[in-house]
Amino acid sequence: MNLLIKNELTKLKRLKMVYVILVVSFLPFLINTAGMLMMSGEMDAGKYYYFVFNQYAILFPTLVFIFTGFFFYTEFQNRTTLNWISYPFHNFSLMGSKMIAAFILLLGTAILNHVIHLATLWLFFRTEIQLMTVVTHFFTSFLFSFLILLIIPVAALLVFMTRNILSVVIAGVAFIFVTTILLGADFSIIFPFSFAYRLSIQFFDSSMGYDRTQLELWGSAIFFAYIATSLLGLYKYSQKTRMS
Repeated sequence: MNLLIKNELTKLKRLKMVYVILVVSFLPFLINTAGMLMMSGEMDAGKYYYFVFNQYAILFPTLVFIFTGFFFYTEFQNRTTLNWISYPFHNFSLMGSKMIAAFILLLGTAILNHVIHLATLWLFFRTEIQLMTVVTHFFTSFLFSFLILLIIPVAALLVFMTRNILSVVIAGVAFIFVTTILLGADFSIIFPFSFAYRLSIQFFDSSMGYDRTQLELWGSAIFFAYIATSLLGLYKYSQKTRMS
């Protein structure tokens, strides 16, 4: 498995899409930092953190979905899935290595994003914010990114079901609107991106999270049901003798 993951990471290094995702993921930071500088002291530390996080939380899930779809779709585009049957590995291991490689790359991108964001926050607001608060902000951002990356199997399954990158892109963009619509309601627990947002943001502002533990438990169950169902679907696809 380690060999497969290394091979997939090598493939990722050659994808120009990696650099596109890296640059686009920094847009919330760049836009809000520029806005803060132009406002000349009118923005405090809490607003600066929240504005960047809020825009990042809407954008990042879409980037993860589209990038994962693109990464898997290249296998169909290059027709390399036809060769999988000749590899001395189970198809599900090949799928798993691609998902893990995408997870590692996107997690690295997210951590870099959070570190630069919070280092900038500390640089500009160190006289009015405690270091422990910065650590809590990092945990909030990291938790959100980590939860979103667990949804990678959903995007992978959609690619295998449709064999169409456009369907993944449309779904990724549509999720922006779905997340925004559901965000303030308790039934946001049914949608993984809005649930991840509410679950993580409570460490920044408890009033923005769920007011009942029962909702968090149900949301967690539904969240992991998405993952389990997607993995099961991918496993079923992996049992096909040919995947063209």
